[in-house]
Amino acid sequence: MTPSQVQVHALPQSNIVVSFSGGQGISEALHPYQYESSSTLGLALEAYDASETPEAISINHLPLEIIAEIFLLCPRASLRRLQIERPSDPRGRRAPLLLCQVCRYWRKVALSLPLLWCSLSGTGPFTPHPALIELWLTRSRGLPLSLSLAAPVERRDTPEYHAHASKMIDLFSNEMYRWRTIAFTLNDNLARKFIATVDSKAQILEELELVFEQPSSTIVEVSALLPSLPKLRHLSWYGNLSAVSLRNIPFHRLTHIHMVSQNSAQDVVTCLSQCTAALEIQWDCVDCWDSPSVCGLSQTILPHLRSLYLKGAGDFAHILSRLTLPSLKYLHLETKSKAQNHELLEDFFHRSSCPLRQFILNDVYVYQESIVKYLTIPFLETIPDIRIYLGGLKGDVLRKMQEVKDSQDTPTFHRLQISYPECSWPAFTWK
Repeated sequence: MTPSQVQVHALPQSNIVVSFSGGQGISEALHPYQYESSSTLGLALEAYDASETPEAISINHLPLEIIAEIFLLCPRASLRRLQIERPSDPRGRRAPLLLCQVCRYWRKVALSLPLLWCSLSGTGPFTPHPALIELWLTRSRGLPLSLSLAAPVERRDTPEYHAHASKMIDLFSNEMYRWRTIAFTLNDNLARKFIATVDSKAQILEELELVFEQPSSTIVEVSALLPSLPKLRHLSWYGNLSAVSLRNIPFHRLTHIHMVSQNSAQDVVTCLSQCTAALEIQWDCVDCWDSPSVCGLSQTILPHLRSLYLKGAGDFAHILSRLTLPSLKYLHLETKSKAQNHELLEDFFHRSSCPLRQFILNDVYVYQESIVKYLTIPFLETIPDIRIYLGGLKGDVLRKMQEVKDSQDTPTFHRLQISYPECSWPAFTWK
């Protein structure tokens, strides 16, 4: 069941009506969760007469399982700030607290659903009282937790806010054995508390997002904690890591990796060569200007990788020359270079023989000769979606492409789009 299949309408006299769309049975769309039965809650549900209103019924006439499913959809409206979905904001005007204010019946249903209370943001625009946090955690009844904690922003950088953030990490640390998803933005103070509290109790932690607001001496110590998290599979890291710190990260166990760390091409290739279980990799701030440094590194096969996104500077074809990616479907290269080695990219495509569905190249500095050679690689005709973002090279590139097309066989593109983000020229689409 998705939000598009369930619509809740408020009618006069507080009559709540739910309408359903789609042909799939409701029971087939439900996912497993824990809730208390209506008999345990003492909630009497009236039998629904299908002959009365075939299109709309009162929500309070629905089986408790359906009401619970609707309630569980409510907190999912939060957007991702970085990579991990933001946990619930403990404010009265937002779910799940909002659901408890509609009526006595809704409050009983909401309190009977531990899953409604399993995600929580301890800081942010709203600073919850510690007593509310403790009550919230109690209502989750031992289920795995998704927690978020942010260090003070500039306008809230006060002793009181620092004390509150420290209190929050203390409360969260008491439930460390239940951590499943953690998104922490750390300053030096919170980073030290994180180092002091995280231990072997975090046995089920699967997703971790750590953001360092400024250069910190604690980064090495924090990265050294990661091997002690046996279930860690998703890692989002925002903060520069040295080559020594990178060796602390258990890349061989990670399936989803998002790194924002300024590192050399050699360091990046060394780390990528360990990502044998990875499905998705994104690495920002890659420095590939010194591309010969990767030439002596051995080639690595990453058999499961489906999506690769590299962002930084230099010719990323040198990084790809050290990789074989037979399952790759999405390749996105965002860089600033003068020349792109099309032969290395062509060798990569030939070696990987991957089922690529989308190839994006964003390079505002590249020479026109390089981009024209890129676009004549035969493998490109197998890719349904190709997008090229360039600087001010419109006329020359299109003219050169036409000359190549007239003089020799060129790939027959399913769809090629050439755009110029820094100019007002319209995008050119070649079909």
